[in-house]
Amino acid sequence: MKKLAACSVLILAVLVAAPVMAQHTGGGGDDGGGGAGCGDVFGDLIHILRDTTGQPILAQRFIEMPKELPGYGWGYCPIAVDEFGNELAFAPLSCDVAAADLERTVEVDYFGRLSGGRTKERNSRMHFNEVISNIKMAETQSVGLEETGRLRLGYKCTSPGSTECSEWAVIDSPMENLALYTRLMKYGHFQTDPAEVDTWAHGDPALGTQFHPALDPAVDWPKFQTSVRHLLPETATTYVPEELQAEDFVTAGAALGGAANKTGKITVDLVQYMNRILKITKNTEASLSTATTLPARVRDCWSSDSDPVLAVDPLTEEVIAQDPPYDAVCTTDAAVSSLPNYAAFPDVQELFVDFAAASYVRPDNRVTVIGPVPDTFPQAWLEVSNVAVISWLALSNGLTVAPSGLGAFIAASSDALRAVEFVHNYAIPEDLGVDFVPDFYKVTVKDKSK
Repeated sequence: MKKLAACSVLILAVLVAAPVMAQHTGGGGDDGGGGAGCGDVFGDLIHILRDTTGQPILAQRFIEMPKELPGYGWGYCPIAVDEFGNELAFAPLSCDVAAADLERTVEVDYFGRLSGGRTKERNSRMHFNEVISNIKMAETQSVGLEETGRLRLGYKCTSPGSTECSEWAVIDSPMENLALYTRLMKYGHFQTDPAEVDTWAHGDPALGTQFHPALDPAVDWPKFQTSVRHLLPETATTYVPEELQAEDFVTAGAALGGAANKTGKITVDLVQYMNRILKITKNTEASLSTATTLPARVRDCWSSDSDPVLAVDPLTEEVIAQDPPYDAVCTTDAAVSSLPNYAAFPDVQELFVDFAAASYVRPDNRVTVIGPVPDTFPQAWLEVSNVAVISWLALSNGLTVAPSGLGAFIAASSDALRAVEFVHNYAIPEDLGVDFVPDFYKVTVKDKSK
């Protein structure tokens, strides 16, 4: 028994938890319509000050305006923060970070495989269509979730409605998971209009008009187990976005975790940037925006009804580069279209997903993995079943998780990512299988919670 306990500890302790990363957001650039790639260049996304609900808190500053609006006026600037969350100074009359603080900015650099989100929308839809086509080939009551929260489909089942299937397919493709994340965050379900023409289809012209694959309520809906029934809309004819519910956020988080680098890190900043890049809160060429959104926040430190009067060099008649005397006490409110120069600044116009409905409790999922037998040389391995993933999650992501809101979504996504990392690192090799392990090493860890 001591050897079994030690082995279980080794399985959970071999991996080292990823370092904690600070949080932030950046500019709101947009480089094309629904059919084009979108979002900012990944290299210029830095950590910025955010509200607890995830929106950036923009500083309303008197700055030199963009070249299409010559002169000076009110603008809206993301507030850069350092790795400890301390605000960095602005350059005078600018949204730029002060030269003295530039080295303290922190880039958001955990995108990795999520960089695929910059692909054209038709590519994302192609991956989503592939998952829908696979669901249409799956069997009754075989669509569910595996131990990390990713979608799992069953084939060649013993009987209709049976969960005893000889073939299982987990949606582990990063691009397919990212496509599922995009669709679920936008619509709250996977149902598409069966009459939706696939304008991006290629092939034999003799095929005529082609349509995107869609779930058939009579045939395909019964394939969804209770745990994933929320992936279907309230009615069979609902093709528009519905408000996301708690279980939608958890499944979307698992899809995001399944799309990310296994050794990456999911933070508020990463999520908000990905949502911008994927245009979750915007209508696109082929999809609608998410149902419930929140505006950016604006910090106003100028209580006067008059605009600042800037100092001018009497010899050159040029404006002296110094900020006006802002108030020591500021107010922070939601961005509204009546703000001065609102239309000139994309950052203040940006909308963000409302995560208020999100909630999360760690599931006590169990897996079968391969682990080292202590004190053996050459190293021996054994099959260990009934290993609680929750132990690894507590070790790598902390003992507690935020129960609700944006924090709950980050926790669900981070747990899914770490669970994928654990299962991948300790999966029993398919080419060896359990026969690789001598019979006298095959053991089952007892569930002490029962």
